[in-house]
Amino acid sequence: MTDLPPEPRTIDHEPAPRRVDPVTRFFGGSPLWVLAKLAMLSVVIGVILAVFGLDAFAIVRAIEDLFYSFFHNIWDALETLLRWFLLGAVIVFPIWLIARLLKLGGKS
Repeated sequence: MTDLPPEPRTIDHEPAPRRVDPVTRFFGGSPLWVLAKLAMLSVVIGVILAVFGLDAFAIVRAIEDLFYSFFHNIWDALETLLRWFLLGAVIVFPIWLIARLLKLGGKS
């Protein structure tokens, strides 16, 4: 065994956490730098989409058409269900009413 001097004792002081303003915390970094990175990424993605022949307005129109057709289809489905309900109700409710009236008359 060698006689080594004991290691000096150090006290680990953690630096006090820096207070980050809400805007920087929301952006995940310096807002100007984050916006610059987003702008560069948007240009790169725009070039890639242009190579595939996609148009930003066509994408927006397609999403708009999707919502319109979705709500139109829901309305058509509700209209069909209402028609089926009324068609069945013309038979079911009178039979139910007659059965209830006969049951009331039989209890006396």
